[in-house]
Amino acid sequence: MSLLDLTVAELLAGTASGDPTPGGGSVAAVSGALGLGLVCMALEVSARRPDAPTDTGALLREATPLLERLKAHPDADVAAFEGYMAALALPKEGDVQKAARKQALGAAALSATLAPLAAARDLLTALELAERAARLAHRSIVSDVGAGTYLLGAALQATLLNVDINLGSLPEEARATALAQRHALATEGQQKASRITLAVTERLAR
Repeated sequence: MSLLDLTVAELLAGTASGDPTPGGGSVAAVSGALGLGLVCMALEVSARRPDAPTDTGALLREATPLLERLKAHPDADVAAFEGYMAALALPKEGDVQKAARKQALGAAALSATLAPLAAARDLLTALELAERAARLAHRSIVSDVGAGTYLLGAALQATLLNVDINLGSLPEEARATALAQRHALATEGQQKASRITLAVTERLAR
């Protein structure tokens, strides 16, 4: 069952339980999807107004497929974790089994690194969209763009912790590449979130 098929109460209970999933990556992904959902809602409400900027509807149409992408990341995080645990459980009795297990663990660690990087890239795209929404959304609902931005920014930074925890299991070249991507995403995400928050605050102060 997809995490998104759970009730909020079930998701919260599972998160607070002793089970390893849903964990930080999948919960962050759900939070990010909710953040973009708030931005979409602000655009939906704004687009109905007769004084809506002409670009509002186009931005909303751009947001819809992006939300579908974000919705896929919670389950992708769980699958990456389960893949790593399956590799960890492989037998290691002889040299052949040890070699096969080592190879499987390396592949699983790479997948567990690539999954959060992909999620972070989509979250960064969502922040880019939120930055445009902060200018187009009606002032009466722009606070929801701000709230969505806080969720998206936090989700991006939380997601990148799943990159950090797997870096030590990667070969040197792959580790360096992942680390560079991780730092770039973190920096750009922080900058965008700060700009959006400032733009929302300024509009609310008028």
